Amino acid sequence: MNPKLIGKTSVRDNIKLSEDPSYPIFRELYEKQKKAVWFPEELNIQQDALDYHSLSDDEKDLFDTAVGYFCSSELLVQNVLVNSFFPLLTDPHAKMSFSTQLFMENIHSDFFEIVLQSFGMDREKMYDVAFSDPILRKKQSLIVEEIDKISYNGIDPNSTEGQKDILRAILLNNIILEGIFFYSSFAHFFALKDMGKMKNVVSGVELVLIDESLHLQNGIEAILIMLEENPGIVEDEQYVQEIRDVILEGTALEIEYVQHKFGNKTILGISFGEMERYLKYITDRRLQELGFEQEFHITENPLRFLQKEDVKKLINFFEVSSTEYTNY
Repeated sequence: MNPKLIGKTSVRDNIKLSEDPSYPIFRELYEKQKKAVWFPEELNIQQDALDYHSLSDDEKDLFDTAVGYFCSSELLVQNVLVNSFFPLLTDPHAKMSFSTQLFMENIHSDFFEIVLQSFGMDREKMYDVAFSDPILRKKQSLIVEEIDKISYNGIDPNSTEGQKDILRAILLNNIILEGIFFYSSFAHFFALKDMGKMKNVVSGVELVLIDESLHLQNGIEAILIMLEENPGIVEDEQYVQEIRDVILEGTALEIEYVQHKFGNKTILGISFGEMERYLKYITDRRLQELGFEQEFHITENPLRFLQKEDVKKLINFFEVSSTEYTNY
């Protein structure tokens, strides 16, 4: 029986790095993540205090909510990795790639904690934002309820059903949470940069985005490999449709959230309509990366400030190029 990316192994297994790895993409992603390591102490966030206090009430609310959301969500990503699929990775290079992701989630948590402290934000309120806001709570529940099924009930990773559950966990964590929900909040920070505000904080967020783009690719590659190794998954048309539907469900929740926050207002130079189109654009990219047809057929990023030359280096990170595996 050929080894698979996901399965049960002894701690004695897979403790040798090969010059010819089974999954070279994860060696490549490990190297990319290693080269991108950074530390929040390198940023002079305190210098943005005047900008922070000059924000309007609506702008400050959007900024504070994004910081609070990241404070708890970066820790949530770690929990999902550790409690669901990381223990079932069989390949040492894959473990190196995903454990580097775990390390960088710590850096992100540290970064947003420093932002919180630098501007004297209400700690309890910030960490509670994903629970106190009913729509953010629904977004979190979409992730948590599925992962807890694995954490509490256990699965057989060597079965087709177990592989399906793990694939869904990777999808929820690395694609929906990190590749849609996080990308929505990134736009708020880059809008501040377009206004010439909070440049040190946004420099940190740019680094977070680079990391998250690599975490997104970790997830995409893992999913595509699992589909190649488990052709029965693709043959289950109902399951495939459920995967597409849960991506669209995540997008619908995010659109509901930004509509709640923006209403008819323009905040940070962005309207709800622009954010809605941006989320649909991002969703189409995620669907294509997994081999699905687009849903919304929006071919250009509608947020003008993400198209400017001074953030050209960021645009590439909105487009992940996956390797050629069998897909949906």
